[in-house]
Amino acid sequence: MRIFRDGTKRFRHPTVGRLDLDHETMFLAADEQIAVAVYSAVPGSTAEDGLKLLASWAATAAEPASADTDG
Repeated sequence: MRIFRDGTKRFRHPTVGRLDLDHETMFLAADEQIAVAVYSAVPGSTAEDGLKLLASWAATAAEPASADTDG
């Protein structure tokens, strides 16, 4: 298996469209079989705007529903 340690990856999200994200894969010193991949958008890019929109949706969806106090 080939692992790309860094570069740019293009994603297409059905709502926000194209996201060109930089990525870097880092392996843990204690165990080379465990890796963490980090994706980020260039500041000020349309990809950053798309990620912010997706993050706001995720935060809204994670809020608990308001309780009915009339009941």
